Amino acid sequence: MLEKSKTLLSMRIISLEEGQQIGRVRGIVVDPESFSIAALVTDKQGWFGDYKVVPFSKVMSIGDHAITIDKKSSIEKPSNLPEIARLMKGKQPLLGAKVFSESGTLLGIVDELLYNKETGVIDSLEISGRFLESVFRGRISIPASAVKIFGRDAIIVDNNYKRNMRSIDSPAKTKLDTVRSSGKKLFGSTKKATKKLSKSLTDSIDEFTENKEQKKENEKPEVNADENQKSDNGKSIE
Repeated sequence: MLEKSKTLLSMRIISLEEGQQIGRVRGIVVDPESFSIAALVTDKQGWFGDYKVVPFSKVMSIGDHAITIDKKSSIEKPSNLPEIARLMKGKQPLLGAKVFSESGTLLGIVDELLYNKETGVIDSLEISGRFLESVFRGRISIPASAVKIFGRDAIIVDNNYKRNMRSIDSPAKTKLDTVRSSGKKLFGSTKKATKKLSKSLTDSIDEFTENKEQKKENEKPEVNADENQKSDNGKSIE
């Protein structure tokens, strides 16, 4: 089952043997060779203490609200785990790393990792561009298989990454599209209602005009036959 790496951050670490909260996750350590999560970084131990780590192999389960480990001793100092200490010192954090194609195109920065909860193997990277671009255009997802180099200063992906690239809409973009769609529907309904009202008004005006003309016609004075005869008799004959 795939999960987003950011859901790990601040999650409680519970020891099953002691029934005790040992700390919270403060970061992750990635092995670039296996492209998997090698360890989880926990809280500092005391004011002047160092951060400690839990090797991913010591994780019993990753739940919705906490991570469980077998016992408290599963948490160790990085200095006791040379390989993990080397990874922590030698490489930049994967989250926030710049991503370039082999041809030198800057694709953006790593915003999220999707990993397998059982094995810790990273499945894909979610990459965002500049802030406004990410908000209004969304992000892209690139499979881990496209990564060629995970270096100190950058991550390099092959030029064929577009074949398996997937677009991811941001919540803001999705909401904007919804508002835009609703606006179009509202405009269409308003336009239709306005057209109907306009036709109704036109029909009412035409009806009113016809009634008024009919009324004028009916109000014309009638001239009777006697008045017409009188008018004719009063004419002078030359």
